[in-house]
Amino acid sequence: MPPTEARQRIAIVFHETYLGCAPSLINAARLFDEHGWDVDIVMRDTDADFAQPPDLGAHVELLRIADGQPARHGAQSATPTSCDTRTWRSRVKHALPARLASSLEAARDRIHAITAGLAPRTWTTRHRFVKGVALATQGRDYDAVIGVDMLGLAAARPLAVARHVPLVYWSLEIMFLRDFWAPAWRRAKRRERADHRAANVLVIQDTERQQALCEENRAGSVPALLIPNSPRGEASADLSRQRFHSQFELKDATRVILHAGSICEGMRSSDLAAVAAMWPRDRVLVFHSHTPIDLQTHYYRDIVASGEGRVLISTKPVPYDELDELIASADIGVVIYDSTLGPNFQLLAGASGKLSHYLRCGVPVISVDNPSIARVLTENQCGIGVDRVEEVADAVQTILADHANYRDRAEKAYLEQFEFERHFQSLLTFLEGAS
Repeated sequence: MPPTEARQRIAIVFHETYLGCAPSLINAARLFDEHGWDVDIVMRDTDADFAQPPDLGAHVELLRIADGQPARHGAQSATPTSCDTRTWRSRVKHALPARLASSLEAARDRIHAITAGLAPRTWTTRHRFVKGVALATQGRDYDAVIGVDMLGLAAARPLAVARHVPLVYWSLEIMFLRDFWAPAWRRAKRRERADHRAANVLVIQDTERQQALCEENRAGSVPALLIPNSPRGEASADLSRQRFHSQFELKDATRVILHAGSICEGMRSSDLAAVAAMWPRDRVLVFHSHTPIDLQTHYYRDIVASGEGRVLISTKPVPYDELDELIASADIGVVIYDSTLGPNFQLLAGASGKLSHYLRCGVPVISVDNPSIARVLTENQCGIGVDRVEEVADAVQTILADHANYRDRAEKAYLEQFEFERHFQSLLTFLEGAS
């Protein structure tokens, strides 16, 4: 843009702290900057295990909040809270009949929900964050405000109302009233419904998630823009694909099957590791997490042991801009979630960052027990969907037998359906019309 043209300013309010591995927000900040917007990302300030956010642009500033007060500015990330890394579930599941194990697991989860719901912090989280955002942005003018997910939207709405500017609800996670036991969180969810209906536009990843969230929030009249949770642009043609072979000193003929993301029971990691023990010797399963891994922790130690030499764990997260090299070093990528965790983990055709990143790097995909992702793979012939982890081995064999064509189709599917910048243009157009 011409240097004399005034830049607009937008606030992105993000209650979570995993910015370093949130492709939608990383690429949105960068593109806003490139299209003439100054960007404030307002987020919590906590100790971090996630990879640090990359350079987001010369006109992007992080405003961090600690205990409801503005904190120092700069990059920050967070400790994971969504995945239980203990082995209780996997051990009980294998030791008891399935129905009894399921009942015990449900009872355990209910106790944890009750305990969390009664904790004083549960009752103050929303209020403190809303207050902290208001203080951190005091005296700053904005041309638009984006609220990310339930608590980000709660703090973004008063910010937009006070400045008489458009409010964008950017949904990364879809949550339902039935997902919450604690009265405080149920009340927060009901307020989200009202905040959603007050928004000028909803940004969400695909039509399935849009329909589910709009029905839940009774917000069908709010226009929606579909922007997948995905990388931006094409991967480099001369990308190195040897990272794992070098890291683990693998033989050249060894094929790498990669599971990127959290290593936990929510991703059925122990089940996947157990079946990998039966794979041919020239194949290894590599887990790579976005948080540091201590291999002395019994959960990870058990996973490696159960693989009988065919399971490896990459223990250190990498910066976002190095993910291409890491993912491209796999022959096949696995996408697996626990579908019993509800629609947020079932409706993932446009929301799974690992799916789109695999495809961008030309890595064919195997999905487990996820019809929405399986449909993408089938329609584009870039991978295979299976119902059970025990079927992964056969899917690997099928893909490896025609690997070059699967790779080509993976790259094509990414460019046609998932490339972020092409979809993001719809939000820029909307904001230009709303200003």
